[in-house]
Order: sequence, then C-alpha cells, then structure tokens
Amino acid sequence: MNSAASPEDLHKLFVQALNSGDLDRLVGLYAFDGFLMARSGPARGISAIRKALAEYVAMKPTIQLTTRRVVQVEDTALLVADWRFHGTTSDGGNVSTSGTSIEVARRQPDGSWCYLIDLPNGLD
Repeated sequence: MNSAASPEDLHKLFVQALNSGDLDRLVGLYAFDGFLMARSGPARGISAIRKALAEYVAMKPTIQLTTRRVVQVEDTALLVADWRFHGTTSDGGNVSTSGTSIEVARRQPDGSWCYLIDLPNGLD
C-alpha cells in the first residue's frame, strides 16, 4: 500500500516509511501545499517538507505510533496520535523523545489521503 485509502492509513504508512528510511514514500504522504512543524522550524510546501523530513530520516530512526482519534468530515480529517521516536544524531548522540501529534488530512482528487497540516508536538 503506497497511498492512504483512509485517514487512519496515514499513520501506518508514516511509520513504515520512516522506519524503513524511505524519504520518497514519506514525502508522498504530504499534500503539495502542506505544512509541517519540524524540529528545525515551520516547513511550508513540499520542497521544505522534504528537506525537514530528510533530517529525521538521517537519524535512522524507529518510531512507534498509536492513533488515538480520527474525526472525518467529508474530505477533511483530524487525527491525534501518541508517538515515541528513537534515533541517532550525526555526531552519534541518541535522540529519544515522545509526544502527541495533531494532523489535518485532506482527501485528494484520486481518493487517497495526504497530510495537509502536521503538528508532531500537538499544541506545544
């Protein structure tokens, strides 16, 4: 499965792509005009999102994600998930963090779902 058939699929596909280090699959989960609040700051648009996600992939991470809530209204969905992230920085340091994410997803013209807004740390 390469595209999300439902909003819930986004979380599963995100985990698979990040844990396997597949940047292209990861970026493919985001809308062209999407927004990601990355560690390095806000990323607007697919080019900035790719650059921000590349920083995460470079840490060769493992992520565990549990979907807490999905609220869908027509072609828009709100998702909430708890996650744990473990990775290694370029200087060999360990990164271990967790949080609760909030995402807004939008159904695409082909029926698949993409992240429009991704706030990995929720409202923090």
